[in-house]
Amino acid sequence: AIINERVLDRGFRAGLERTEGFCRRHVAELVATDRRESGGTLGASLLLAAVLDRRTSRLGSLVGARGRSLRSGLKAARTRPPCIACVQGASSVDTALARFAERATDPAWAERLANAPFCLDDLLAWWATAGDTAAFAPIAQAQLARLDGLHGRLEAYAHHSSHDRRHLMTGDERRAADEATQALGGDRFRDRPPSR
Repeated sequence: AIINERVLDRGFRAGLERTEGFCRRHVAELVATDRRESGGTLGASLLLAAVLDRRTSRLGSLVGARGRSLRSGLKAARTRPPCIACVQGASSVDTALARFAERATDPAWAERLANAPFCLDDLLAWWATAGDTAAFAPIAQAQLARLDGLHGRLEAYAHHSSHDRRHLMTGDERRAADEATQALGGDRFRDRPPSR
């Protein structure tokens, strides 16, 4: 939405130049996302120009500066403005967590949420949102049982890895490291093929 819709809004770009920017991750994703969505890089180019202007506008005055003036100028230049994509993403996550907490009171939703493979960070963020609500307790128990089972499969994999016990290893044990990577690293790893 930022690349395709808001990039043509001069007020938005001016605000981006004055107060916001993109973190390293989102800067790196701009061009690839724009190419994937539009086939070109016009939106990314306009946004990157605004961010570059924001980050470099005062650097010329630092050439030849010395002492405290140079140090404070470089410190200000090295401070990244808040990333608009991260801020919007965090807002979306907060909304989703609140909705999940609300939906936990519905038995059909509660069953699905209890069995969903949440990563540990997302589970903890959701738990913090749900707090001590009675509807969340069985979901927390089910999620912790899932993670405990994963821990057991990781240990069983290690135990069955010796040459004299490899024949005892199960497919679930072989997949445990990939599942643990998702549980601890999130869905960045979900596209990787599972271990055989």
